[in-house]
Amino acid sequence: MSSSAPDSGRPSKQVYARRRLFVLLGLVAVIAVIVLLIVQPGSTSDVPKASVPVVTPSDTASPGASGAASGNPSANPSGAPAGGGASAPKCTSKVIVVSAITDKGDYAAGEKPQLRMSITNTGSEACTINAGTSKQSFTILNGDNKVWTSTDCQVEPSDQNSVIESGQTVQSADAIVWDRTRSSADTCEGNRDPVPADGASYQLSVSIDGIKSTNAKRFVLE
Repeated sequence: MSSSAPDSGRPSKQVYARRRLFVLLGLVAVIAVIVLLIVQPGSTSDVPKASVPVVTPSDTASPGASGAASGNPSANPSGAPAGGGASAPKCTSKVIVVSAITDKGDYAAGEKPQLRMSITNTGSEACTINAGTSKQSFTILNGDNKVWTSTDCQVEPSDQNSVIESGQTVQSADAIVWDRTRSSADTCEGNRDPVPADGASYQLSVSIDGIKSTNAKRFVLE
């Protein structure tokens, strides 16, 4: 009498193979979803960061004043004209506000004022300005008397046309440090006379590309 082997209840090899295939397909699907969530078209990780607009002051304004030796100054350091492009009209005093800036209002004995400027385009469209050292001027007055100016002994002035967007304000990246001495075109070599201190009041006026600051920045030397 023949009899068949009892059923052990264990799945066949074909069933095991199908189960492994389903598990593998599931893992592949999960990995694909994770990859799509991390790397996706239009991800912000692919967008370059915008550069910060700056205007660099005169590199070598005069003996007794130091600034950044940063090469060509620019309001658009990326090198390409912003928004308005090369066709942007020339900036004028009707839309540009230039302001003189000092790091303090009162300087203790021996402290050297740090001088900067800012430029604001109040117009409705971008405009082009020459922000080069050849078009920048920092002037310090004591009352009505001019005691120092950055252009007295300027070395190798340069031009740099830059685009200022509508509503944009740019500021000097690095300060010119004034050593509290008088300047003139005849004092570029040798020592120069210190200006009075002990509570003496001074005013900083600036200009760029022919546009002057509307108000002088007052400060005191102790």
